[in-house]
Amino acid sequence: MTMRHHRCACALGLTLALAASLSALAGAPTSADAVHQAEGKAFAGSDEHLMYLESHWLYDDGGNPSRLVLYRCPDGKPFARKLMHDDGSAQAPDFQLDDARHGYREGVRSAGGKRTVFVRDNTAASERTAALAMSPTPVIDAGFDAYIRDHWDKLGMNGSDMVPFLIPSRLGTLNFSVKRMADTQVNGHNAREYRLSLASFIGFALPHIDVAYDARTRELLRFVGLANIRSDSGSNVRAKIVFDPAQDKNVSRADLDAAMKMPLDGRCHIP
Repeated sequence: MTMRHHRCACALGLTLALAASLSALAGAPTSADAVHQAEGKAFAGSDEHLMYLESHWLYDDGGNPSRLVLYRCPDGKPFARKLMHDDGSAQAPDFQLDDARHGYREGVRSAGGKRTVFVRDNTAASERTAALAMSPTPVIDAGFDAYIRDHWDKLGMNGSDMVPFLIPSRLGTLNFSVKRMADTQVNGHNAREYRLSLASFIGFALPHIDVAYDARTRELLRFVGLANIRSDSGSNVRAKIVFDPAQDKNVSRADLDAAMKMPLDGRCHIP
């Protein structure tokens, strides 16, 4: 890939932190007080060294499925937090991501029946906003996971589907192609793999995103592509994020509350 194409891809600000909806079916809370926790490990796409960890909590917030994600340095200290709320459309939730290393913020908020996308590049920058059109329904952040589950039987290896995917850094959506790839094996699991790529004449030159799900339980096993965590230089990192559903567990509301309050004081180097 040329440097020009690399800059273009990072400028898209892809935000597929799919693990935020990790095990959304098999591990979803079954009562108002239940909290489900899962962990992911993000490795660099170049030499596969461990870049950061992801800790996820799935819970019920007043009847709305919600998720908290803490992004941690390898030493365990959090440096970013994402909150996500599904208040009606699983593939288009509200969310806010805050990265304390440089003050980057992005998300979607709802007020007065309207949706707004927002982004702030750093603590010194002003927040940029735009009204978000909801027809056709866009795919927002980890809502792509809900989209895959809803289209599990429809998506085949012959042809592809088109979806408007939100790119917060552009304050709007771009059309992406979703295609089922050949089945594979991931850590001993029979897996289905799907590919997300830009549906335009330059799409072939941009990095695609591949996600693999357990073929039986539909749990997310692996994500490979541009993540919504940025490098020290401000570009979205290319990562391989792996999950082990066998390590998922249920925790208490006290554990969730403690995670909500954890200071974002991690300052690890992410090249």
